[in-house]
Amino acid sequence: MEEHESGSAEPVSADVASAAPIAQPEAPMAPLPVAPVVAKPRRGMAGIVIASTLVAVIAGGGAGLGAYYLAPGLLGTTTASSEIQVKTSTDEAVVAAAAKALPSVVNIDVTEDAAVTDLPQTHPTVPMMGSGSGVVYKTTGDGGSYIVTNDHVAGSATRIVVTDAQGERHDAELVGTDPESDIAVIRVDVELPVISLGSSEEVQVGQMAIAIGSPFGLQHSVTAGVISAIHRSLPDSISDGTRYPLVDVIQTDASINPGNSGGALVDRTGKLIGIPTAIYSDSGGADGVGFAVPVRTVLRVADQLIAGGRAEHAFLGIVGQTVGEQLAQEKDLPVTEGALVIEVTPDTGADKAGLKPDDIIVKLDGEKIRSMDDLILAVRRRSVGDEVTVTFYRDGKTNELPMTLGVKPDTL
Repeated sequence: MEEHESGSAEPVSADVASAAPIAQPEAPMAPLPVAPVVAKPRRGMAGIVIASTLVAVIAGGGAGLGAYYLAPGLLGTTTASSEIQVKTSTDEAVVAAAAKALPSVVNIDVTEDAAVTDLPQTHPTVPMMGSGSGVVYKTTGDGGSYIVTNDHVAGSATRIVVTDAQGERHDAELVGTDPESDIAVIRVDVELPVISLGSSEEVQVGQMAIAIGSPFGLQHSVTAGVISAIHRSLPDSISDGTRYPLVDVIQTDASINPGNSGGALVDRTGKLIGIPTAIYSDSGGADGVGFAVPVRTVLRVADQLIAGGRAEHAFLGIVGQTVGEQLAQEKDLPVTEGALVIEVTPDTGADKAGLKPDDIIVKLDGEKIRSMDDLILAVRRRSVGDEVTVTFYRDGKTNELPMTLGVKPDTL
């Protein structure tokens, strides 16, 4: 679908596609004067910060460094950590969960051949480097392992190095990436412990949540909190001028910081329930509002990436906006809640079924649609090829149309 939402502004993509992939790289080690520079976290209008670390390495002097600072442990080139030690038995829930999940969480150092934009024109191109996290998802069957991380961690990397829980470093290759869900899969040629998988359907608000990753390059760090909300949808979040895919995500107050991206959010039994992807912050640090891609989405996308290198997403095919009291009054609409169709994308399920501009969608398969966010969420929970029934108002009368969800084009 390409449902778009807008308030009084321009329509917005309800598919919330095209997340801005962020270069998270590890630069080649320059031997002599190396001045590490910490890039400011990238954020959106609403304060969404991608939870991964960006570092530029400037070789040959300190020109233009006045506005930057170096934070200890931020570099993605930290020496291999020592083997993680845990007790064999404990009464502490967080300790038990960490003991089970930690061996399956890895640190990811990446390098990308991208230039720093605020350097003097005569300065040579500077590669970007950074650090994120990953989770061992499954074995490859031939002695290797598939690792799930974020697209904004590994999607644009030219080199990927994984550090496992034993402190061993392994070169990795990118299997596939999906900016739409901010999920990527990488592979290493060694078998690592596979994490136990939880269920998105069993996640409840208020339950314990433990985040494991490498905040600020501090490998295999553990933080704990609770699930603050589920099915959170924040499609108005902007990152670098493009849509960032915060749709149907888990909200948690477990501390998530730059470097936690791609790590594990687990329950009290150590089972994976989500992949941390962003924080909501005005300061760039953890303010108690973090977001994780639910394991249901992670599994669907990761399996598709492993099978064919790309993922498909359900697509309805409209551009629209949320109906509220003000819009209803301005346009003399028959309802004050719903999703107003602004335009229909040609050759999509919506087009073939006969939806038209000015239709107001109020239900999808009987599920009430109060806003474009609701419509986005309802479609994203379904699969390509699913048959759905849309209930809508046209000329003041209620109508129903069956339609088939298609595949969202990569060009959107």
